[in-house]
Amino acid sequence: MTDPVGTGPEGWPTATELAEHVATGKASSREIVEGYLARIDVIDPALNAFCHVAPDEARRAADAADELARRGGPLPPFLGVPIAIKDLHPVRGWPLCSASNGVGHNVMEHDAPAVRALREAGFVFVGATTSPEFGTVSVTESARHGATRNPWDLECSPGGSSGGSAAAVAAGLLPVGHASDGAGSIREPASYCGLVGMKPSRGLVPSDAHYMEGFATEGVLTRTVLDTAAILDVLAAAPRPTWYAPPRPGVPFRQRAERDPGRLRIGLNLQPAFPAQVHPTAAAVARRAADLLADLGHEVVEQDVPGLDPDWFTPRFDILYATGSADCAVIDESAVEPLNRTLRQAARDTDSLTYVTTILEFQLRSAEMYQAWDAVDVLLTPTNPVLAPRVGSLWEGQEADPWAPLRRAEETASLTVLANMLGLPAISVPLVERAGDLPLGVQLIGGRWQDGTVLALAGQLERAHPWRHRRPAALPL
Repeated sequence: MTDPVGTGPEGWPTATELAEHVATGKASSREIVEGYLARIDVIDPALNAFCHVAPDEARRAADAADELARRGGPLPPFLGVPIAIKDLHPVRGWPLCSASNGVGHNVMEHDAPAVRALREAGFVFVGATTSPEFGTVSVTESARHGATRNPWDLECSPGGSSGGSAAAVAAGLLPVGHASDGAGSIREPASYCGLVGMKPSRGLVPSDAHYMEGFATEGVLTRTVLDTAAILDVLAAAPRPTWYAPPRPGVPFRQRAERDPGRLRIGLNLQPAFPAQVHPTAAAVARRAADLLADLGHEVVEQDVPGLDPDWFTPRFDILYATGSADCAVIDESAVEPLNRTLRQAARDTDSLTYVTTILEFQLRSAEMYQAWDAVDVLLTPTNPVLAPRVGSLWEGQEADPWAPLRRAEETASLTVLANMLGLPAISVPLVERAGDLPLGVQLIGGRWQDGTVLALAGQLERAHPWRHRRPAALPL
């Protein structure tokens, strides 16, 4: 195999394919890693997807993977496959920047639980990918690391907050990227970059704590549903140190993704959780997806979510979201960006009774919203109600109104955040091709703990309407 990362008629190799190459000796991890490091050197200066690259460490890990493969015996499922970790999550031996000039950038002594699970699965860590400061907004731009650009159009953002991982995978710099999602930060950049991005059920992926009351979780960005499902198997099997967790799946997610789901009742929904207008293009993409689902034999109906009211949701979300940087060890408040300084001060100004009342209200309103999934198996929406923003546009007017960037980010997240609130599994897939234009994904939201159903439906769509051969033309790839 002379070019382990070269593209073929189906597109770049997937993580599962590369793992098979290493396990069978078709290619060594070292040559695969060298191929990706070379691509990063050439292409990433135009994207700024990486804030830290560790080539020597990656080469040592690749050599160790090759030695393990030569010895034979049971192997980790992703032995020797390169991955990058989003720079909001601790990696042993690496500095954690959180894209901020206001934190200490200390070298981490331990991996975060999900990161540890990825390492134990055999992945080779090649570097850390960019995010906005503390992962707050829906673009990947920060004073610390600058702007990350979308490989489909370098004037546009890849979205956020996992935009560094999304840009890297979309440009073929990696087969898979680690990501996290508190209001849509896996699914939004997946949508804008033509990738698969899944937010698993609340508590399914191990973490140190239930960040933002369980709104936030971790996952990956990939080009195929099969990769997403197989890596979710790894994450879901890892020890869970937090207070509560859903039941472990009875059937591996990879198997579920390879099986058709049977005839489902699909609810088409265009209700935003924040004040937002659904762009006509986004609505058209969702309706086209509904037609494709109907062609596959599913029943598609219009379905509202009871109790979903932007005027009710927004002020309560703001109270919760203002605490999002609580786990970041800020040492210089003056060096924190204006929006995050504003949010941190708003958190300090909120008394504990108001905070606890807000969380109770979320839980009580959720009981009403869950009723939508009594009527349908899966909810279908556009992933993003708005088109990919131009680089820098999110910050316009923040001098006059420091909340303005958050309001624009909330608009982008207005169709994804519902799954975070309810703890439901949701996936963005690049089902509908927009010829000559940036991608825009569609979102499938399953009922409680129905990650397998979501993956089965996404896998069926991918087999019927393949997308992995698509790749951006904005870079010399």
